[in-house]
Amino acid sequence: MIKRLELQSFIDDQGSLVIGEAGKHIPFPIKRFFAITNVAGGEKRGHHAHKELNQVLVCLSGSLEVALNDGKQWSSETLDQPGQALHIPPMIWAEQTYADPKTVLLVLCDDVYRESDYLRDFEDFCTAVSTSDVSK
Repeated sequence: MIKRLELQSFIDDQGSLVIGEAGKHIPFPIKRFFAITNVAGGEKRGHHAHKELNQVLVCLSGSLEVALNDGKQWSSETLDQPGQALHIPPMIWAEQTYADPKTVLLVLCDDVYRESDYLRDFEDFCTAVSTSDVSK
């Protein structure tokens, strides 16, 4: 299930501090992270799902819209505060639309990169979701 997460935030005259701890704010041990920057405003990234990987998305600056599909319906979440994060579990298709080039997205993952974990074709994703539903 896609879930909004609240990270610990502290704001004072010196700036903002956002804290996230694995097991407390992040629902898994972190094995990999990456950041996406310098994406032109209006551009989309993502366009895939993961078979097993969990991710947490944190927009450190700027804003982006995350379109999500569970194989049945689309939903959308806006990330525009560093104190808010979005947990995307396995078998959720995700696409991110960046508001401007100064947007910075941090992604925390529960496993290392494995190309075999990716579903990069939406039709293949829908087939995989419907096949997994049949086996339940």
